[in-house]
Amino acid sequence: MSTVEPGSVLVERYRLDRPATTDLAAATAWVARDLILDREVRVTLVTGPYAGDALDSARRAALVTDPRLVRVLDAGTDPEERRYVVTEPYTGTTLTEIVSSGLVDEQQARAVVGEAASALAVAHARGVPHTALRPEAVRVDGHQVRVTGLGLDGGLASGDTLNGRPAQLDAQGLVALLYYAMTARWPGLDLEAGWIAKDTLIPLPAQLDASGAVAPLSTLVPHVDPDIDGLVARTFDASGGSGGPMNPDDVTTALAPWGEVSVVASLPGFVQPEPEGPRRQSIADAFGGEGTPPVRRPVSGRIARSDETVADVGAMPAGYPEPQNDYTYEPQAYGQQHAPVPPPPDATQAYDQLGRPVAPGQPGYDQAGYAAPGAPQQQYPPQFAPAGYPPEGGGYEGYYEQQPSGGFATQPAPKRGGVNPTPIVLGLVGVAVVAGLIWAVNAVLAPGEEVIADASPTPAVSTPAGGGETEGGEASTEPSAPTETDARPVIDSAALLGTLDWEGQTLDHPEAVERAYDADPQSFYYTTTYQRAAFGNFKEYLGMELKLREPASVTKIELLTNTPGGKVQILRGGEGGEVIAEGSFDNTTTFDLAEPVVSDSFTIWVTELPQVSDGFRLELNEVVLS
Repeated sequence: MSTVEPGSVLVERYRLDRPATTDLAAATAWVARDLILDREVRVTLVTGPYAGDALDSARRAALVTDPRLVRVLDAGTDPEERRYVVTEPYTGTTLTEIVSSGLVDEQQARAVVGEAASALAVAHARGVPHTALRPEAVRVDGHQVRVTGLGLDGGLASGDTLNGRPAQLDAQGLVALLYYAMTARWPGLDLEAGWIAKDTLIPLPAQLDASGAVAPLSTLVPHVDPDIDGLVARTFDASGGSGGPMNPDDVTTALAPWGEVSVVASLPGFVQPEPEGPRRQSIADAFGGEGTPPVRRPVSGRIARSDETVADVGAMPAGYPEPQNDYTYEPQAYGQQHAPVPPPPDATQAYDQLGRPVAPGQPGYDQAGYAAPGAPQQQYPPQFAPAGYPPEGGGYEGYYEQQPSGGFATQPAPKRGGVNPTPIVLGLVGVAVVAGLIWAVNAVLAPGEEVIADASPTPAVSTPAGGGETEGGEASTEPSAPTETDARPVIDSAALLGTLDWEGQTLDHPEAVERAYDADPQSFYYTTTYQRAAFGNFKEYLGMELKLREPASVTKIELLTNTPGGKVQILRGGEGGEVIAEGSFDNTTTFDLAEPVVSDSFTIWVTELPQVSDGFRLELNEVVLS
């Protein structure tokens, strides 16, 4: 196997961007990019004696769809014999990380495990167990539980975990997750087995009593629900759980009902993030702290109200204690201790009562940039007024109006002069309404005119060459003959042709045929894996008849596959139909038809399967008709 590095592209589709974490010993995980669909995926490269089992179980898991299960998108072997499984990205927080922040309360533990049990019940209904449940395989993303590793993890762990019935194994794993969430102790699978990476931090095992039963939950969690305590006791008793749940459905029934999942709600208060307190906005924030003198305030920290007399902007009210500062700020020409606060560095000009800058040499301008002691107080426009004080000067009288509560309100904007346009607009609207009524009455009552009551196109009128009228003196209104269909081809259903039953099961997975036209190129239909290209010499062909919603004209047929090679024909209609195109499969196989073909069905007729690492198999991602 060649070295895999960031930037490598797998099967000309998946670019490996950066390594991802995994606790599987025989796997390396990558955050990758699907270059065809331009979206993030997770690629897991598997090795070891159970890699083939992992691929087979991952392909079966691809047929299971549930929002709580991380979906398997692709699985196969590349030309360099690297076996890979592509899934949706792993998002959210693992149960291990949640418990490391604090034990989960009973209600949240019930909700998390209940959602996981419901998801696995869906998988078991399709014949796909997990068999490798552990805290790292359950994640919480917002209010949703996500179970990872369906098919993949169980395949890699099959040598160590399949010691009993898979359904009961998953049921015990779910109850073990419940116990772990509330106690931080793990009573489930042996996580020191060889299929777990050696550098993985595993939880402490649960305590056992003299008989070999797990310590009762009620001895570790006070006031626990007796039903939950009994569920744990039956699952991990000395008999090995013979009286406990036998499948995920049993766990779902035992835990129902449960509430909404919330990671924050599941943590104790002392580890929950504290909300950020309110932060005061200041004019200084707009210019940064560099070079801006600090604003002086009374030691109480309160802001002066408009009803408090401010005789001098730089002086404190009579009888008020002198402010104490923990810092020393002495800019050049800053003036005496109670001098007015200067504006920001880029706005240090003096302003007159109307807020206009005063040029050098005019009254009120000081060369040092600040008013000298005893000089008239420097005026600021509203946007540069020192924080904590209202603007002064005749130009800003009433800038703040005192509220009954002592707060501030901005002065209402002055009324604008001019003509009020409302009567004019209303008059024009009235004239338009009257004119419309007059036109409508004339249109209805005007002689010799027909009012069109239907906006649909009128049928074609054929006029004889003689006088434009038929024998009865009326124009013919018979519709013209329909033209050839131009409906957009939409696949409504599909059926496999040439299937074969073998040892009680139907070969070539007819249950997965819908994945070939589900508008999701990441899912795929796949045949049985044969040892010879001609279907193992069991049969001569395999057909997939695509039935359209209505007859349509088709000029191009595209086949997206994971398995290049083999031989394929496109038939008009079903079995025995006209061959309109043929060739071999590629990742994107395009058949451009010489002329439009109108039909209500088309058939993909496979006579030779593409070769893959473990035999011969077709994986058909999508069929696109246009």
